[in-house]
Amino acid sequence: MRFFFLLFAAACADYNLGANKGSTAADTADGVDATDTAVDDTDTGAAENPAWYVVRADLTILDGVASASAAVVSLDVVDADLERTDCVVPLSSDGVTGDESATVDGFVWWTIPVVPVETACAPLPDTLTVGIGAMHPDVRARLGSVGHDDIADSLYAAYLILDDAPAAFGYAGTASDLAGDDGAAWPAPDGLYRLAPLYLVPLPD
Repeated sequence: MRFFFLLFAAACADYNLGANKGSTAADTADGVDATDTAVDDTDTGAAENPAWYVVRADLTILDGVASASAAVVSLDVVDADLERTDCVVPLSSDGVTGDESATVDGFVWWTIPVVPVETACAPLPDTLTVGIGAMHPDVRARLGSVGHDDIADSLYAAYLILDDAPAAFGYAGTASDLAGDDGAAWPAPDGLYRLAPLYLVPLPD
């Protein structure tokens, strides 16, 4: 699985993209600040030459397990020329489910159905399996691009299941984590976690 590194600029007004190798887990043996790599635009529309998508999510760990409470997930579509499009797909929290254990293979996982929008703007996957796990070295190396290199020890990595394996696509943390107030510990404590992207994910064939 190959990702593209996503470099954020000026409050995510535009993407400045550069190629980079993907970051799979196999490569290595209570509110959240809404301005943190967030996109407020939720318009949907046709995308020309869609090729990639970006995952953004706010997900809750409650009583030690993944919870559907307060779940907010959206997918931004990026075209084949690595240009951002106006296609943003907000996903309903209805149907979001969490794994019963907070430490399944060292991850916390949520399963999120991708309900088709009125005007399909990209060949999106039917479901997403999104998770939080230990910091991944490729993610740590890229945290400076979003100004978080100094709080890397407070953050987790955000993962997707791609090709039946965990793949790191970004970073995750609570408001306290993102302020650098708490050291990352496992299992991850209760709280609302922002999962923010550092990598583009290829759309399904």
